[in-house]
Amino acid sequence: MRVSRALVLLVVGALGTRPAAAQDARGASVAGGVSATNIESSTTASVSGAFEYRLTPIVGLEVEAALTPTLKGPFPQQPLTIADPLAGLPATTIIQVFPSAQLTNLGGRMVAFTNAVRLRFPTGGAPIEPFFVAGGGVASLRRDADLVYSFPILTLPGVPPAPLRTINQHLTVSEVDLALTIGGGIGIRAARRLWVDVDLRMLRLMGDTDRNAGRFGVAARYVF
Repeated sequence: MRVSRALVLLVVGALGTRPAAAQDARGASVAGGVSATNIESSTTASVSGAFEYRLTPIVGLEVEAALTPTLKGPFPQQPLTIADPLAGLPATTIIQVFPSAQLTNLGGRMVAFTNAVRLRFPTGGAPIEPFFVAGGGVASLRRDADLVYSFPILTLPGVPPAPLRTINQHLTVSEVDLALTIGGGIGIRAARRLWVDVDLRMLRLMGDTDRNAGRFGVAARYVF
């Protein structure tokens, strides 16, 4: 009788501690990080903030906002160059109505909001936890530059060239694209409630012109 009672108490105790251990792996967490973002062969720094609710020890839902304050890639619209000889004039006489324009002071920014599923791969209590992330959202891109062009240029035999007149025009192009994200990394436990995440993600921007943005970063995550 005593043996049966002791066995029942042991089973109840084991069942009672199992939900507590599982509950420790659930809950909310917030994270903030910095990363290097590469888009259109241009690499720049970005910052991000995320909120995650861990449904199970493996599955979590994450909402993230990432800001790339400076973009220095190619401008999406290139100007036309008009420089043709006039009909009936000798080959040495060329009037360039609009010489080749130039884009200077390239800049811009990107803001991305994504929802993702975060899958963890438990390692048996080890302080390192691999994870996989996949989801989607929207991204707002703004590109700006200064268009510099000069006119007119008149070149005739024996006549010195006229001075150039330079005109600057500021151009801005904005768009909102569908953004798909996929990636993964590892989480390293630094303290009881503090983790350090190192991850690599790819962001697919689907707009008038599809483009990819790669991001490699480090984030600090606090678990409540």
